Amino acid sequence: MNIEWDHGEIDASVKAAKAMLIVLQINNLPIKPALRSQHNAGLAIDMDLVWSGLVEVNDASGNLVKIATLPRTGMNRQLIAVAATYGVKKYNGPGSDRPHWSNNGY
Repeated sequence: MNIEWDHGEIDASVKAAKAMLIVLQINNLPIKPALRSQHNAGLAIDMDLVWSGLVEVNDASGNLVKIATLPRTGMNRQLIAVAATYGVKKYNGPGSDRPHWSNNGY
């Protein structure tokens, strides 16, 4: 996607940037975007997870884990524990960044 950053005048550029935030639905993020993050290094991903019923998944040792506990989202403690066996950690920094997973939790 090509983004036109310069609209000729600073006020017009700022107005266009604010409109883009609303269109992309990123105007009320719980955590401010970082200029440098694990995302830049390819070591993090933001993903929302939801499911219904029982989930069966193998941990890194090959053990079958049955996840029947609540919540049925990426905030599920059993799912977080399984992910950790693969070296994938749920965000554990300040504030709330529910979709964030990385190699170090940040």
